[in-house]
Amino acid sequence: MEKFEKLQMIKTDVRTKVLARVKKSALDYRVDEGAVRRQIEAVLESVVQSKMDGQMDDSMRRYVIEEVINEIFGLGPIDRLINDPAVWEIMVNGPREVYVEREGRLQKGDVFFENEAQLYFYIERILSPSGRRVSEVEPYIDARLPDGSRINVVRQPIAPFGPVVTIRKANRRILGLTDLISRKTLDERAARFLRACVKNQMNIVIAGGPGAGKTTLLNMLTAYIPETERVITIEDTMELHMENKHCVAMETRPANIEGRGEITIRELVRNALHMRPDRVIIGEVRGEEALDMLQCMNIGRVGSMTTMHANSGLDALLRLETMAMMGSNNVSSQMVRRQIISAIDLVITSDRLPDGARKIMAISEVAKDHTTDYLLKDIFHAERRQEAGQMVFDLKPTGHIPAFLEKFLDAETVKQDLTV
Repeated sequence: MEKFEKLQMIKTDVRTKVLARVKKSALDYRVDEGAVRRQIEAVLESVVQSKMDGQMDDSMRRYVIEEVINEIFGLGPIDRLINDPAVWEIMVNGPREVYVEREGRLQKGDVFFENEAQLYFYIERILSPSGRRVSEVEPYIDARLPDGSRINVVRQPIAPFGPVVTIRKANRRILGLTDLISRKTLDERAARFLRACVKNQMNIVIAGGPGAGKTTLLNMLTAYIPETERVITIEDTMELHMENKHCVAMETRPANIEGRGEITIRELVRNALHMRPDRVIIGEVRGEEALDMLQCMNIGRVGSMTTMHANSGLDALLRLETMAMMGSNNVSSQMVRRQIISAIDLVITSDRLPDGARKIMAISEVAKDHTTDYLLKDIFHAERRQEAGQMVFDLKPTGHIPAFLEKFLDAETVKQDLTV
């Protein structure tokens, strides 16, 4: 233990002295790593001479050098968490408390920052490529890392106990519906049905709580959009990856320090209609842009998709109605409700179970029989059962055949998967 503590002290001493020389240039990705490495080696040699009488084996020297290089050019103590594929999210609650979500389970990490100053240094390091910064004037911020991961930073005065950093890592590998089948998020019949719905241009809403896998599912469904279609994607922070598609991606912009220059999702939805889209995909709808999205879906942009926070399919439609009402004072709730019923064909409800697993709980048709009340008819529904002392959910067809199936070119084949 004493050897480890001494090694940590040496590493800290070396890093501090090197950073004092490199200073803010260490935030620049263009800094010559070779030059910094030579500085580290020189500083390390002097520290070893003074504190360890020149005695340090080669493996320990390499360890210290790589650790310091990692902290200067990487993301410091959390760098290895960023590179760990089993870690899905990283939550830094001040310098001494780091939590991770590892394959769906929340656990305390074994890393920490030395103090707030070091944590702020790496916050600047992380935000540097985006040209954004967090300050007392702008104490919270959303940004995207070069690899597509999302980061949220909150600091004083709204986080009185120190800076809080939340990183939702981007998938390095684009998952497919087969991956969801192997993870038992859904079964093959439901996967084939969803694939058919996308190809046949159904308007789809994916609902669920935070971390329920909504964006992951949306990413997977976009893979089945025909390559002949022009797709416009609109997001706050880019997370959708549409390879081999005719896709135009647009991203919102926050206001600057003077409160100017903001570009909202609503403005981008309106602009998208002038870009000759076949489909408009909105990463998440959560405000007055819901009204423009519904109008977009109702004027021929069929096959559009979005996600939203809601605990059930009915909650999703009710929340969508509330958000759309925010978009104009001149529309009645009855008119908005009629637009929602007309526009939305399918609602998929996803949830995160207590064990961390993501599960599709229901795939429901929005019935068009009534234009004044919402009526959801489950096509697939998760049945609950006990297995080895644990609660298990099996997604099974209910036997309901949706009315929109008659529009499908492959209706008879799809119908076979919907029989109980």
